[in-house]
Amino acid sequence: MQIIISGRNVDVADGLRAHIEDRFGRLSRFESRASRVEVTLVEEKNRSIAEAVMSVDGAGTMFAKAEAPEVRTAVDRLYDKLSRRAKKGRDIRRNHKSPDSPGIPMAEGESDE
Repeated sequence: MQIIISGRNVDVADGLRAHIEDRFGRLSRFESRASRVEVTLVEEKNRSIAEAVMSVDGAGTMFAKAEAPEVRTAVDRLYDKLSRRAKKGRDIRRNHKSPDSPGIPMAEGESDE
């Protein structure tokens, strides 16, 4: 998975870059089809904003945005949000029943109504 990190009004230091690559590298556990994650960091007067767009092959993109007073906290909150969405998508795919599946068999004497 390719991780692209950019910053607006902020220099992304090597330690922060390593932290982001470590955290977002784990997303492939939840979404195996993820091909690319773009992380953008923005610093304003009293807050830091972290945004991410994850491209998933065959399923489109997932977007998340987090805000916090410090950059690392915003990155951690962003990872939490994006990982929850990836887990939810994985669970939906795993629990999906095809329309041709027979379903639960009924006991004798039961009806559909």
